[in-house]
Amino acid sequence: MTHSSESRGSMDRRSFLKGAVGASALAAIGTGAAGTLAGCSPMAKTGNSSSEVVLDADTYTEAKWSFEIPPEPIPESEITETIDAEVVIIGAGTSGLVTGMAAAEEGVDVCIIASSEKPVSRGGSNAAFNSKLQKQLGREFPLEEAKAYFQEEFAAASWRLDQDKWWDFYNYSGEAMDWLMDKMAEYGIRTVIENTRTDPTGNMSIPSFSHTFITEENPAAGASQQVAVEAMAEEILKLGGRIDYQTTAEQLEKDDSGRVVAAIAKRDGKYVRYRGSKGVVLATGDFSMDKDMVAKYAPIALPFGLGGVFDGSGHKMGLWAGAAWQKYTPNAPMIVTMGDEVLPCRWWADGAGTTFPGLLVNNKGLRYADEDSLYGYACWPQKVQPGGYTFLIWDDKWVEGSAPWVGDYIGAPDRDTQEVYDQMKSIFTSDAGSEATKEYEGFNASMGVAVMADTLEELADGLGFEGEAKQAFLDQVERYNGYCETGVDEEFHKTERYLLPVKTPPFYGVKNEPYTLCMTGGLNVNRVQEVCDENSDPIPGLYGVGTIIGDVIGDTYNFRIWGHNLGCNCVTAGYRLGKRFPSIS
Repeated sequence: MTHSSESRGSMDRRSFLKGAVGASALAAIGTGAAGTLAGCSPMAKTGNSSSEVVLDADTYTEAKWSFEIPPEPIPESEITETIDAEVVIIGAGTSGLVTGMAAAEEGVDVCIIASSEKPVSRGGSNAAFNSKLQKQLGREFPLEEAKAYFQEEFAAASWRLDQDKWWDFYNYSGEAMDWLMDKMAEYGIRTVIENTRTDPTGNMSIPSFSHTFITEENPAAGASQQVAVEAMAEEILKLGGRIDYQTTAEQLEKDDSGRVVAAIAKRDGKYVRYRGSKGVVLATGDFSMDKDMVAKYAPIALPFGLGGVFDGSGHKMGLWAGAAWQKYTPNAPMIVTMGDEVLPCRWWADGAGTTFPGLLVNNKGLRYADEDSLYGYACWPQKVQPGGYTFLIWDDKWVEGSAPWVGDYIGAPDRDTQEVYDQMKSIFTSDAGSEATKEYEGFNASMGVAVMADTLEELADGLGFEGEAKQAFLDQVERYNGYCETGVDEEFHKTERYLLPVKTPPFYGVKNEPYTLCMTGGLNVNRVQEVCDENSDPIPGLYGVGTIIGDVIGDTYNFRIWGHNLGCNCVTAGYRLGKRFPSIS
């Protein structure tokens, strides 16, 4: 396949929509701080201070945010080249590459543009239902079980989500995953299914949905998505597709009929028009690095910080093209805590999805919850503790008492308990600091304080407990040890499996606080990946895949379907869209 190129192409009566980040519009909304509004008239209501802005309902709901205002079009005279393809995909992450590979395999002329230097990925958990690997392992998920499980999740979100997308996920994800596994096998990449949390009480188990890709060089299940995206990029090029890295899309372009026909991008300091005769696909990730967008669409996440890597540029380009925001707001944040970004354990003993189930105390030295929790739940009660952080406490026998430490994936041997012990102790006996996996580099996940001590008093001193807080901490440990002896937690009724005492020196303590991984959802995208307006009518020529798809997750991303975002929005949606492109005119 070939891609035609023409210099300084022209188009009559062009309509431009730009993807630059707007100025701050409403600072610190949802945090209790005074804010300012950009792009609106001075407000009639004022506080006691002349500089104070007081909001009312009309101001809050009717004001324009700066990122909602389309900037001026790039002059035609600055566009130096036009590149033609049938499909232009913006973004070289999992969703864009799956879409591109599926389309290119069907003979569609694909061009991907990405601001990154190479394919990008995060995590590595890809949920799917009833793949051939699950069937081989006896891990099918029949319809009657899926319906009960889905309805439990729908209820947890008060039904504030798009059930269409969930059932399409159930119906098509096995097919999509079988296809992707076959592709990965051609590149020597093995697919396995992660060992996920099995709750002794049955209330917070995570079924084994998550497929993950590993190699001998990258054996960590759930953390090796990069090998998959690099293979996909290579396959697209083999199939005749084109990938232009370090190319940043800044505008979408419409023709006179209102159809999106191109993206205007900057490459090497020059503007290039990428024209897609069949369509333009937004595969641009989330909006977690744009504080204004987080303030408007997910204010509940602001206290956790801007921990993601994407600025919502695709969301903005879509909005300026006439797209509506998703139907249910606020958006669901993906907040994480106490995983392997804290200690190099690759989750805790019972598998992916488990947070630290030992003793947790706040900075007053007191327990505040049942420590037996899931990855997506533990962050919320943790963040509302004084200072927004807590301390993880255990003793020298805790690793042994927590055994068996299950392997990363189904069929893998249990992890060696001594090896886990040595890894965790290395944090306190070297200058290595947190041994977080590479997927967490750059996030605010540092431990801050890590203390090993011969006595509980020394541990308390090292963690910064003083006065009443120190005594409260010592009393709390004594009470907790009593519960461990009787097997009955009289405060929070933790499952006996996790009641392990803090008695044998040395003692260990780690300070930890939760943080933002990303924001889920965004645009009003229907079940066939068409980006839609406020009437849910498709915008011709514009498609969305990946995290940009709205209304899949309600409330918060709780990780009960481990790998939901990658498996549903990226792999399944990308596969379905790519395979449909031959029939799209």
